[in-house]
Amino acid sequence: MDKHFVSGRKNDVLIIEDSMATAILLTDFLKKLGYENIEKCNNGKSGIQMFSELETAGKRPIVLLDFHLPDMNANEVMASIFNIRPDAKIILETADSKSDEQIKDALRGGAYLYIEKPIRFENLKNVFETLEQERRILEEKPSDDLERISSHLKSSSRMSFARLSEYSGTENMLLEKYLLQLESEKMIMKISDIKEVSCNQCNSLKILPNFFCPACKSTNFIQGKLIEHFKCGNVSIEDSYKENKCPKCHKEIKILGVDYKSIDNYYVCKDCGDKFPDPSQDYVCVKCSNRFPLEKAKWVTSPGYKIVNL
Repeated sequence: MDKHFVSGRKNDVLIIEDSMATAILLTDFLKKLGYENIEKCNNGKSGIQMFSELETAGKRPIVLLDFHLPDMNANEVMASIFNIRPDAKIILETADSKSDEQIKDALRGGAYLYIEKPIRFENLKNVFETLEQERRILEEKPSDDLERISSHLKSSSRMSFARLSEYSGTENMLLEKYLLQLESEKMIMKISDIKEVSCNQCNSLKILPNFFCPACKSTNFIQGKLIEHFKCGNVSIEDSYKENKCPKCHKEIKILGVDYKSIDNYYVCKDCGDKFPDPSQDYVCVKCSNRFPLEKAKWVTSPGYKIVNL
């Protein structure tokens, strides 16, 4: 049995959240669910340090992680936490709307779940109940190799042999045997090879994309619509035009195409003020915390599999 599990005792919880109001609401709600040991940190650096201290103390905290923090982004925090404990349970939370691909990237990078703010507490309750059920199962009966492989296959619509090998920790010869067995039972089928980005330092496939301002490299940027006022030349986000008045010259904008133009889907850096159509991107390795651009990545190609009836 894992030394971190004590029968009947709930996990510790670590909240990494820069909004004190949100952190207090989460703490109060979790205490009602019976979680007594809750730590709060308002930035990524202190959150990583606290996670390390809890792990050293023999605890296994569930992490509630805000996607945007003042000093680090969630991908960097996740990479550091997974470096301390690879199977940490991290629940990401954000007020920003994210594309399906961004959510998938977060989950592929190891996040247990992704939830949007304002947080629906009933959903959060269900998540924590599921985590408790998983813990009880682990206490009662460790999963064997085949069950563990099946579980990883179920987590995605398709998965490569290389990723399955790394995630399950199964030797390649045994993994091939189990996959052949599942194929023969018509539970999975082999598909075309999958080519994936891997870390150029440790070769891990547990990679998260990292987005940042092209000018100052900050991850503290927002997405929005830009308004250009023809009369004075001001260009700033739509929200800065209070009551349809230009924040620079304070003249009212009235007619689109005559007084002003709208530039959709732009990004504005909150640190340096730079405006850009697309953020720059590199990658962070969850396993070793290495950060690298796409052109320096390693590529791994291996057979792909998808579920038929698993």
